[in-house]
Amino acid sequence: MPAVSETPILDVRGLSVAVSTDTAELELVHHLSVTLERGQTLCVVGESGSGKTVTALSIMRLLEFTAPVRTRGKINIDGTDIVGLPDEEMRRYRGRRIGMIFQEALESLNPSQRIGRQLVEAHHAAQGLRGRRARTPGATDRAERKARGLLAEVGLADTDRIMALYPHQLSGGMQQRVMIAMSLMSDPDLLLADEPTTALDVTTQADILDLFRRVQREHRTACVFITHDMAVAAEMADRIAVMYGGRLVEAGPAADMLTAPRHPYTRALLDCVPQAEVRRTGGLPSIPGSVPGPAERFAGCLYAPRCPRVTERCAGEEPGLAGTGDSRVACWHPATGPVDVEAPALVAPPAPSGDFGTASPLLQVRDVGKTFGSVTRLSRRSRQVRAVRNLSLSVARGEFFGLVGESGSGKTTLGRMIAGLERPSSGSVAVGEDIVLTGGGVQGDKRAFRQRVQIVFQDPQSSLDPRYTVSAIIKEPLRELTPLRGDALDERVRELLDEVGLPASTAGKLPGQLSGGQRQRVAIARAIAPEPELIVADEPTSALDVSVQGQVMNLLLDLKRERGLGFVFITHNLSLVLSVADRIGVMYQGEIVEIGRPEAILSPHAHPYTRRLLQANPKLTIGAPVAPYPAGT
Repeated sequence: MPAVSETPILDVRGLSVAVSTDTAELELVHHLSVTLERGQTLCVVGESGSGKTVTALSIMRLLEFTAPVRTRGKINIDGTDIVGLPDEEMRRYRGRRIGMIFQEALESLNPSQRIGRQLVEAHHAAQGLRGRRARTPGATDRAERKARGLLAEVGLADTDRIMALYPHQLSGGMQQRVMIAMSLMSDPDLLLADEPTTALDVTTQADILDLFRRVQREHRTACVFITHDMAVAAEMADRIAVMYGGRLVEAGPAADMLTAPRHPYTRALLDCVPQAEVRRTGGLPSIPGSVPGPAERFAGCLYAPRCPRVTERCAGEEPGLAGTGDSRVACWHPATGPVDVEAPALVAPPAPSGDFGTASPLLQVRDVGKTFGSVTRLSRRSRQVRAVRNLSLSVARGEFFGLVGESGSGKTTLGRMIAGLERPSSGSVAVGEDIVLTGGGVQGDKRAFRQRVQIVFQDPQSSLDPRYTVSAIIKEPLRELTPLRGDALDERVRELLDEVGLPASTAGKLPGQLSGGQRQRVAIARAIAPEPELIVADEPTSALDVSVQGQVMNLLLDLKRERGLGFVFITHNLSLVLSVADRIGVMYQGEIVEIGRPEAILSPHAHPYTRRLLQANPKLTIGAPVAPYPAGT
């Protein structure tokens, strides 16, 4: 690690950020203090709503462009407090001294400009070149040479071709690499990365994390890396800061935080990380409840309503940060000493009630293929892409079947064919014994097919109509596929909301008024409303916090047990499905290269691609998984 200067590159002291609304001033971050040395990585960890992104945007002073914000405290960059700097001086820090990588690369890149032009503009802005000075051949040539060099450095070959493309012509991983290159165009001293690997498949995520480490080492750049995943923090961090409800609740060296965390929230976040070798047939660990919003403030510790160790003092008095040396914790009852837990061992699942995938399966996919074709306007030549290739599988009633693979492997296309949203180019999909889907459409009762098979999409925000209330969203399939009307329909909506763990008051809300986890529960309620036999779940937890992921997964497992539902659960997270699935299919380039029980998938004889997916999953590499607090402590 490079030698550190006496002056930290980032020194945040007593930072508080509040935003004004029509009725009140809401505090988003409260009295936050962190430091970061040159060449180090600070991972800021916490669930959505904990204040991580607000902190990063405040360091860049970008919040003031979107809302009336009041910032108190100090943000020192290499010894200079930037909180009170005039706009013109602050512009010299953005891009030049501080670079930022946003969560959604495609939303951050200009869709109407080619990649090369955007990189050149980023360089000119950092150098303060405007107007005629920016358009001189010399300035443009220098910027283009630097852009090509950085694109090659972040692992993008054929840089001339990449420079000529638009953002939508790149894959998600390539877009994120372009964002990293853009942030380095001015050689910043400090890099802020806001969830840069969220929703990427595990192999792409592993590549991006490796890239971050290499770039940081070669450029000696300090990095604030925001994530909700403690496994990612374990791979990236020199130091970890855990935020909750806008407050710093624990901070310290990564090795200490991962082997001997002191705050119960830190322990809970660690426990929520799926472990490939640990079977969770009874459900995944999760944190009950949710992070309080800015308006939900009360006298005691904000984590008290969710904490298993809460006492009367916790509920009535907020703890301050305390500690010695590099470690601090805000808790009245912190744990002490290291946690000694044996390394996990694979627990074989109980014998199934039936032989999954044999006689009378619920779903039978036979030699299914799907080819997409297009004709270019200029050459009139057809271009065909084979997304799925002569694939066969079966799913039994009540089976939880995990379908795993990278982006582009054909998982979603197969799921859409099973759900009847795409017609196969060849082969057939049979649901039960009397309904078959082929290229010619549904053979049998179409209404019965729609009732038997439902789908839960990856992003509930885009799959739920923002103009409809939750009640109207759930009623839609009930009106189409059941005879329920009037009071009986309203009662059924209340029952479904209760079944997915949502209060009855949710019925009158719009999707935009709900959290991500709540929206996904609404999507599940809509899917189970017509009493289906099979649910296709397409990456339903990929963009959720690990704690919310556990809640949603446990809901699906409860529905499986209580209703006997079959599931085709599509994901790129092999560790997750190894924890809960009955069987797993691994897809690669439109084919299933391996199907087996979890213990077979984990065996040394697994397919090389399966082993690659396992190696790419982020792991809690420092220390063993952390056990929950013993009862009575």
